Amino acid sequence: MRNVPRYRATFAKKSAQSGFIQAALLFGIALMTAVLGGFALANRSPTSQTDVEQAKVNASVILKQASDLRDGVARYSSDFGSSAVTTAMTFESVGNNGLFNASARYASPQIMPTSTFDISIGATVDDIKAPAALVAGHWYLNRTTAGNGLAGAGEDPMVVLPGLRADVCGRVNTLLYGANTIPVGTGALSAWTTNVDGGISAVAGVAGWPEGCIQTSDSRYVYFKTVQEN
Repeated sequence: MRNVPRYRATFAKKSAQSGFIQAALLFGIALMTAVLGGFALANRSPTSQTDVEQAKVNASVILKQASDLRDGVARYSSDFGSSAVTTAMTFESVGNNGLFNASARYASPQIMPTSTFDISIGATVDDIKAPAALVAGHWYLNRTTAGNGLAGAGEDPMVVLPGLRADVCGRVNTLLYGANTIPVGTGALSAWTTNVDGGISAVAGVAGWPEGCIQTSDSRYVYFKTVQEN
């Protein structure tokens, strides 16, 4: 019988031990990866908890900014009269009719977090706009949309925040009315941002709403707040 030298036997033994240890380590790493992956999948939902909390925060900020703008319109109205709100007021920062007039300071342009918006619409939806006739910051002025069941049959000047995420839109309505139902208007997104009637006066779901979030005819989401009921 042939004898194997001791150093060779020892080397073979160590090699076998080393191979076993490496295999065990690799198996452990693979097992840990699988467990962590499964845990992540088990705790993942179409809308994560972080998204839910972010939508709540964004909805609250929307309502606060809209109230600030409405208060600014009230100050403007006290100087120029209620008719001027419908016929003359702009979102400019210069001129007597500008809501954001730097001297009068009726209100300030409002800016929302980027996470408020559905960026799939296009890069411009969350751009910050310089004060102009109909837009400043992220907000638009619409003076030709008639509300549904408000003070009278006239047009009701509104401040508008377009291009919202659907979950943020639903959260706004939940805060206001207790349900995340989103009524559908007859006007497109462009109507709300170009001072054209947004088409909610005959929509039953917004009857009596001075503010709320709706879906447009082209499946976008818009928040509106009436700043003067006519």
